[in-house]
Amino acid sequence: MSRRLLTLTWVWLPISFFLLGCAWAVTSPVGAAPDDDYHLASIWCAQGDRDQVCQDTGLVPQKFIVAAGAVNSAFCFATKPDVTGDCTASELNSTEMILTDRVNNIAQLYPGGYYRVMSVFTGSDVEKSVYLMRLFSVFVVSALMTALIRFVPNGIRQATLVAIAVTFIPLGMFLVASTNPSGWAIAGTLYFFAFGLALLYRSSWRTPGTWVIAVAMCISAIMAMSSRVDSAAFLSVVTIAVFALAGRRRIISHAPASLLLLVLAVAGVVTYFMVTPIEASGELGTSEQSSNLLWSNLVEFPNLVQGIVGGWPLGWNDTALPAFVSVIGLLVIGAIAYVGLSHVWAKKAVALTVTFIAFIGFPLVFMQTQGIAVGEVVQSRYLLPLFAVLIATVMIPERVKKPIRIQRVPVTLIACGLWISSSLAIWVNAHRYSSVAVDGSRGVSSLFSADIVWSYGPPLVVTITVAVLAGAVFIAGIFIGSSEKHEKALA
Repeated sequence: MSRRLLTLTWVWLPISFFLLGCAWAVTSPVGAAPDDDYHLASIWCAQGDRDQVCQDTGLVPQKFIVAAGAVNSAFCFATKPDVTGDCTASELNSTEMILTDRVNNIAQLYPGGYYRVMSVFTGSDVEKSVYLMRLFSVFVVSALMTALIRFVPNGIRQATLVAIAVTFIPLGMFLVASTNPSGWAIAGTLYFFAFGLALLYRSSWRTPGTWVIAVAMCISAIMAMSSRVDSAAFLSVVTIAVFALAGRRRIISHAPASLLLLVLAVAGVVTYFMVTPIEASGELGTSEQSSNLLWSNLVEFPNLVQGIVGGWPLGWNDTALPAFVSVIGLLVIGAIAYVGLSHVWAKKAVALTVTFIAFIGFPLVFMQTQGIAVGEVVQSRYLLPLFAVLIATVMIPERVKKPIRIQRVPVTLIACGLWISSSLAIWVNAHRYSSVAVDGSRGVSSLFSADIVWSYGPPLVVTITVAVLAGAVFIAGIFIGSSEKHEKALA
């Protein structure tokens, strides 16, 4: 690869990610993300009463009137893997408004900022509105990636991109390209780590790059805080990890940057306690709060980790992925951990310890206090924000301008495995909702069917082709920058 092409990675790498995300966005019908009936109704009502969008009935207990397509679309296929996406047509074509109490205006389970931003795209055409929201979410994550590649030191940039590649496939990509707030929680938390650490390595506030990094860090923090309460709390853990990596001298000498990080971390904690009831509302699980539950959850915890890389079904836990996806995902995580942990020094050891304890401790404490066993309530997507930060921390080099390199053969195998997993995962997700997915009589020909049944989905063969090509460019672009051969070529 030429030096000139490598310098343009801040252009073509985000574009390939955007195209891959767009492909994910259109391969599932409205309501395909978990709890989409709640999230879509909350988006429609985020701006309060609006004609033909959302109305408060004034009833006690409180209920809202929302477009039927936003509330009911998922119910015909959710948790029913043999029912395809064509069942949503009747709801999406309806102009009916229905009653629901599954709205964040009532439950206040989420901060609400994500819903208010997405509500800008609501309109009379529910399907069009939802796809615009999904594409906007992918665009925001891609735009921040552009800033990351263009302005962040090479070592931090490469560690973050590797974390995206190995932790976003497939669950993260599905969520980023959905109307589930977890997509913003994952991306916002990871980018906050990258931009926060990069800001502490800037020499002057007089350069435009410093201000771009600072603004991008604030946007990332807002994404995390406005989407989920747990990701809002994660900002404090991420800040501690960033300070540990930067060291005391850099923290003191870059006081404005350090203060901004602290302010955002405190804002995250305040958001957490403002949204989350301080008094427990009772146990959510069915298990007894005993030492047996703790030990059982501890040994079963890896089940949540494998869910991140494809071990758990997508959607409403009804789109099971082939075992190849999770096996390759776990092998890649192990390989990246081996490479990164071969480069550890005192500050990095502290940051890794903090992040790892938080990654394990937060869910274990929550499950213990609520009587929850692994497999109940707590899902892999809740852990993905901190897991992505943990992997990025593993790959942080001691000299932030010089990334950790991976030998040619392992990096090739990692990239190829992730590319196959990415392609396989999006095909399975798309085919699960295709109107011929349950038609076994068509045999192999059904694998490439163009019979997508929702209005805004292009032919399946086109979507998958774009996803395969864009995934190849994105993954190859990341790992070419991590190979020893690439480093020697530029020497």
